[in-house]
Amino acid sequence: MAVSEGNFDLEAARRFHEVTKHSYTSVRAGDHYLDWDNEPFKFKIYPQAPEIALPRELSLSRVPTLTALERGSAPAAPSGTLDMERLARILFCTAGLTRTRRVGDRDYHFRAAPSAGALYPIEVYLATGSIDGVAAGLHHFSPADLKLRMLREGDWRVAISRACAENAGVASATCVLLLSAIFWRSAWKYRARCYRYCFWDTGTILANLTAAAAAEAIDAKIVSAFVDSEIEQLLGIDGDREGAVCLVALNDHGSTAVPTQTSGATAPARPAPLTLDSVPLSNGEQRYDELVRLHCASKLRSRAETEQLFLTGLEATSDQSEEAHQPPSTGSSRTLQLSPAGVGTALGIGETILRRGSTRIFARKPIHSDALAAVLCAAGRHPRIDFPPLTDTYLIVNAVEGVEPGAYLHRRQSAELELLRAGELRAQAGYLCLEQSLGADCSALICFMTDLERVIRARGNRGYRETHLEAGILAGNAYLAAYALGLGASGLTFYDDDTSDFFTGHAKQKSPLLMVAVGIPATARTS
Repeated sequence: MAVSEGNFDLEAARRFHEVTKHSYTSVRAGDHYLDWDNEPFKFKIYPQAPEIALPRELSLSRVPTLTALERGSAPAAPSGTLDMERLARILFCTAGLTRTRRVGDRDYHFRAAPSAGALYPIEVYLATGSIDGVAAGLHHFSPADLKLRMLREGDWRVAISRACAENAGVASATCVLLLSAIFWRSAWKYRARCYRYCFWDTGTILANLTAAAAAEAIDAKIVSAFVDSEIEQLLGIDGDREGAVCLVALNDHGSTAVPTQTSGATAPARPAPLTLDSVPLSNGEQRYDELVRLHCASKLRSRAETEQLFLTGLEATSDQSEEAHQPPSTGSSRTLQLSPAGVGTALGIGETILRRGSTRIFARKPIHSDALAAVLCAAGRHPRIDFPPLTDTYLIVNAVEGVEPGAYLHRRQSAELELLRAGELRAQAGYLCLEQSLGADCSALICFMTDLERVIRARGNRGYRETHLEAGILAGNAYLAAYALGLGASGLTFYDDDTSDFFTGHAKQKSPLLMVAVGIPATARTS
């Protein structure tokens, strides 16, 4: 089966990764500043689209968060019915507006899932068939007012399934969520490097989504392989300023087969151009060519190419043994078995999402090893997605009862910590995450890493998206587990090469993807 040269022109991913690395020098160079008069609006609004108001009085699930996270990562027969009430709860927990705060003359809007810089570049669309109270069509979810706005009438699930090369999870879906990234929202602050962050943000949203769906007894399967142009055309986005990043198939107990397009719910095989306008984001947008170049180079251009990548991922996932995707041993005799057995009952998933923030100040206090084990367990479950595990988990332990301070590799399958370097490493941890005190003050700094060259050789430039997406999902799981246990968490960026060098000998060829600091908040200051 022929493979598009675009996705396997690997210089695109290699170059982008190099030119967007942080170093001690790069973060101090340049004249970039935040132009507050040109700050992008954080909500996409279609003023002329027909509205469907979702229920506002939501009784969020009380299923314990750790249970929801476990269920969300494992295949199970769905037993719930995806009605309007359940759909509203899932959407709220995925990307809903949880609170607002007035600071000076500015209003800050905080959402269910964490976002780099609280910039919220990810949009959520959904294609529905027959759901009580929601007409069949393609809708846009508006977090600002908890409404759906219909962009296209008719049942578009068959068209989406075709764009995914007849992926069985999509073919039988009751509802398909389609996530996109508006790059300028994040690039306004982070420039081209924001491409990485957009997939982090997508990942934390997916962590919330899969846990919330599991709590509602709805099956959620994430899809990364699809023909980009077909999804872009359906959503009415250009693929440069706003790009499709992933899909999620939601299946309830009645989902069995490809939806039948009957009279009254039909949709053409190829959508007409979308004529609905949305409100402009800001006075002007800056284009970052490196970002656009990589996004275009990582697109799948045919159903044959999509099918091949999907089947490759499926085979790799199904062939995994108990010790699949395990980093090589260091030969260290100093390993520690962790168990979350003593953590007790965690908060329910609904309450956890409402309480979640991003901790700004950590107390230099220890957490219990059971709590660290629970966070690592949640952050070590490969999501239900159409590609195999691509990341590894390293961490720096600053203050954990029963765990010697030092740098470790977390072996996910065996739940073991393998000591790489013993000693007090708070100063190094703080330095690696751009000299932020969060890394030095937290109890443990988790670092998700990947062998980037191995990933892109196997999956092309698409693998660059996927590995950051996986890291975002695992980080989102860590966030949820931490807040469910009464701890705090904060996502952090880093000095790229310095982080690889820090784990020299074991992670020398690996690239850091995302860091999450976990610990005890010093105050109630979160955002």
